[in-house]
Amino acid sequence: MGLLDGKNVVITGGASGIGLETSKLFVSEGATVHILDLPGANLDAAASVVASTGGSTNAADVTNREQVDAAVAVATAGGRAIDIVIANAGISSPASPFEDYPLDGFERVLKVHVVGAFHTIQATLPHVPNGGSIIITSSVAGLVGTPQVAAYGTAKHAQIGLMRSLAADLAVRGIRVNTINPGPVANEFQTSFEERITGQQGGDANAIFDSMIPLGRHIPMTDIAQGMLYLAGPHSTNVTSTIFRIDGGMGG
Repeated sequence: MGLLDGKNVVITGGASGIGLETSKLFVSEGATVHILDLPGANLDAAASVVASTGGSTNAADVTNREQVDAAVAVATAGGRAIDIVIANAGISSPASPFEDYPLDGFERVLKVHVVGAFHTIQATLPHVPNGGSIIITSSVAGLVGTPQVAAYGTAKHAQIGLMRSLAADLAVRGIRVNTINPGPVANEFQTSFEERITGQQGGDANAIFDSMIPLGRHIPMTDIAQGMLYLAGPHSTNVTSTIFRIDGGMGG
């Protein structure tokens, strides 16, 4: 038996990166996974990942509540509960000294990461049973100060505040709410971010970030997915309001 047999899962940003890796692991553990992500080739390809256990892929922008509600309706068809909610959708941040930081970029990053998580959780919560699990993907950037990425750092700190408020509100129902806080992850999203921050390309940009991580290496996406499984599954029933760092020691 899988650790998540019979569990119904909604995950935003599930068509690539950490979200896709988590979707694959959860399906292998028996979960029905419903992915919400922007339309495109990644979402189309993700359909084959979730189909075997009855999941779905849904084109949705998490900043648009109507689109989120429509995807939740698919996930709850037939009166199904949503046992696990993962608010994972995110975008990269403009990189600039604060005095030149673009307001539109700042607002967009906060809207996707913070308002998007708000929409996702508020839309799914009526369908989450007592004892369910809610996970928000924050970042090591939510634990430290990171120069030149004011939007991303602010958004990731704000997600932790949202998590703590929700954990207090929902404890009476036994619903656990936590953040997972990855350090630099070995994927294209992170490499693109590092290239803009460092002005270097590919492996050279990665090497600069490796030097900032106490363990000296980027984190495999499989490590983050396993952390998600722990927070979603039966081994963390007393874990709530927790910042779960998987960051190679970067958060201090």
